Formats: sequence, structure tokens, C-alpha cells
Amino acid sequence: MENKTGNVEKKKATLPFRLFYVLAIGMLIYMGFSAITSYQAFVDYCAGYQLEPSAEWFTGLKSILAAVIPCLVYAATLYGIGLLLENSEKK
Repeated sequence: MENKTGNVEKKKATLPFRLFYVLAIGMLIYMGFSAITSYQAFVDYCAGYQLEPSAEWFTGLKSILAAVIPCLVYAATLYGIGLLLENSEKK
């Protein structure tokens, strides 16, 4: 009986760090979505002002990076928290 209880407790203990891993993956998916929509918005901006996107590439790069970098930072933070929780449970 104790073995079964121990297994249940172990399964409950693995939930928190796996949750952070899932959230990190979700943030990476959102990052891809943000990059695509930022690029589309940049192309629409260029079309509205009759500009070539290749002539304004630096503006497009800045807008895409402004959307992508925060998502990447949050994903790395969530992954790091999950990794810390996983390593603390192993000890």
C-alpha cells in the first residue's frame, strides 16, 4: 500500500515543473505567431505608404524583433523555472 501511495505522491510532485515546460512551449508557439503577424503588419505598412519592404528592411527587422524578443525571454524564464523545480525535486 505504501508503494502505491508513494507513486501517487511522486506523480503529483512532477506536475509543477512539467507545467512550466508546457508553458514555455506555448510561449514559443506564440512567439512564432507574433513574428508572422509582425511581418504581415510591416508589409501592409509598406504597401500603405507605397514603399518597398526591401528598402525599409531595418524598420521591419526592428518591429519583428520587438515582438519576438519578449516572448523568447519569457519562454527561457519559464523553462529555467521548470528546470530549477525539476532539479530541486531530484535531491
